Amino acid sequence: MKKTRSVAMMMAIAFTAVSLAGCASSSQKSTTAPAEKESKAEESTETLGDAGGWKSIGKKDEPVEVKAVIKDVFPDEEDVVSLSKAIEEKMAAHGQYIKLTFEEPPADSYKTAMPLAVMNGEVDADLIYFQGGDQSVSAQGLLEDWTPYIKEAKYIPSLMDESNIEKMKNYPYLLWLAPPRVSTPAIRSDIAAQLSTYDALVADPTVDNYYAMFQEMVQKGLVKYAIDMDGSLERLNSIFNHAFGVTGTCIEEDGKWIFSKASKAEKEKLAFYAKLYANGLLDPEFLTDTWDVMEQKFYDGKTGIICGTAGGVIQVYNTKSVQTNGKEAELLVLPPAKGVSQSYTSIDVTKEGRGFALNANSDDAHKQAAVALLDFMASPEGRILDKVGVEGKQYTIEDNTIVFTDAFAGWWARFWDTTNHFNPENPSLKEPVLSAAAQDSLDK
Repeated sequence: MKKTRSVAMMMAIAFTAVSLAGCASSSQKSTTAPAEKESKAEESTETLGDAGGWKSIGKKDEPVEVKAVIKDVFPDEEDVVSLSKAIEEKMAAHGQYIKLTFEEPPADSYKTAMPLAVMNGEVDADLIYFQGGDQSVSAQGLLEDWTPYIKEAKYIPSLMDESNIEKMKNYPYLLWLAPPRVSTPAIRSDIAAQLSTYDALVADPTVDNYYAMFQEMVQKGLVKYAIDMDGSLERLNSIFNHAFGVTGTCIEEDGKWIFSKASKAEKEKLAFYAKLYANGLLDPEFLTDTWDVMEQKFYDGKTGIICGTAGGVIQVYNTKSVQTNGKEAELLVLPPAKGVSQSYTSIDVTKEGRGFALNANSDDAHKQAAVALLDFMASPEGRILDKVGVEGKQYTIEDNTIVFTDAFAGWWARFWDTTNHFNPENPSLKEPVLSAAAQDSLDK
């Protein structure tokens, strides 16, 4: 018991060192909201190549260069080269002549290197993808307000869900068309099939039932540890926060609104994490493991459960799990733990945590061309490129139907992660873009 308490205390110190925010009144506008599902508005019935209402950009013999820098998008990569060419050709068909140049992303930690590269002038791209650190850049007036550009855009507004709109109101310097970034847990189906506790968990996902399943998979020797993290407790929190009553930045306790990190609920949750750690269910290297190490341990069968962003990330995890361990290793998405409340982690709508910024130092012609690029990629035609790939490489068209090739398994969207209103017609999809696990992670 003393060991468990000591671990709990260490974890509490390590993970509650954050800046206190005002929680004076329950009437104060909350910066968190439950993870809302994307709008179920009518899907677009627009077909590929619709030429109506496109804003003229550049000239055929004088295209406007748009420089973009995006994490993990490398200019010499074969898929990126073919994507760039296809975008230029399809935009030109609508009278939008651009030369798309992807610049090499920073070699160091993207989150810290990109803001520094922009501020010191090493990166002067028109479109800059940030994954943190952008506030120091926007504070210097180096990023453009997206608001007026979104109002003039043809396709971008229709793909924004409620959380996107709210974040843009609060912080108009990052644009990211994606579902709320909710981390969802998943387990390999071949491991789940060997657990007597799996069905009980799915039927009634209490904290105790989660613990029982974690314990069974380790005791049976199916995995070394039930779960791992990548340097923080964020992924674990997505499973357990609401079950323990940590439902927002500020919560009501004993009739008063307090910062949730100082609440009894938080302390009880950390004590549970300490129990997982002390009993060998939480990988002891969870504080030092990076995301790639965490993922590899899962693929190698050292851990039994992995948490990833609903939609695109779960799609990648499912693809790699099947490639490594066979079809029987497809992922099954697990529900959030049930207790005081039940939900995955609440969504912070203060600002986007990542997304595209428009360089304030670019001239108007380049800004307009950059916006046109993002708007095209939000169009039905552009989304086929982004979500499915290039015709003849990632897919073919047979009987007016998009048929995936083997190369599709390695394709991922370079621009917009959202699947909102993605319902291609003429041609239509022969099979869904997302795996069953990825779609389930969005639907839960």
